[in-house]
Amino acid sequence: MPFVKIASSGCTYISFSLMEGIRLLSETIIQELISCKKRAVKADRKRMVLLNRSYRNDVSLISLDNKYTFKMFMRYSNDFNEDFSVGLIWTNSDKFFDVSKPIILIRYQGPHDSGQPLNGDIHNDYHIHEITSEDINEGRFLKPSSKETTNKYASFGEAVQSFEADCSVIGLRECIDISQIYKNIPGQVKLPI
Repeated sequence: MPFVKIASSGCTYISFSLMEGIRLLSETIIQELISCKKRAVKADRKRMVLLNRSYRNDVSLISLDNKYTFKMFMRYSNDFNEDFSVGLIWTNSDKFFDVSKPIILIRYQGPHDSGQPLNGDIHNDYHIHEITSEDINEGRFLKPSSKETTNKYASFGEAVQSFEADCSVIGLRECIDISQIYKNIPGQVKLPI
């Protein structure tokens, strides 16, 4: 069984193994990838833009040792401000193990319709989706199955702040007009920058 080592990127030394037909990525390694320090490199645009009824922007991130690349995505509905998503995609996972596409590691979301009955569905509250080792083994790279409600944020702006802290993003304010996230969203409270 080949053993793949991943060098440190502002987090502890991480490694994982590959077995024929099985991808092993432990929950500890997933947490390390989410929390390792990342530098914001370039945004698709300075300000969020309205496309298909949602404001959106993406920011390229790289680990401090330049080994791992990520994308931060931000979306919020023009019609329903509480319907938003802020997430982290590991974009060069294919360099480290046998995967065919990028992996969404974590996604911070506001309340939204999930098509499920209202009572008991966490999608009707602020919640966080996170990839699991089982998701990766099953090839579910774009739909993290672990989800839990959160009180870390109650708006898009607060979700961006929580994401920035939890995912250790450095330099975001140099890449995007962060004030737009707080000032120009109807119904949002302006937060300190």
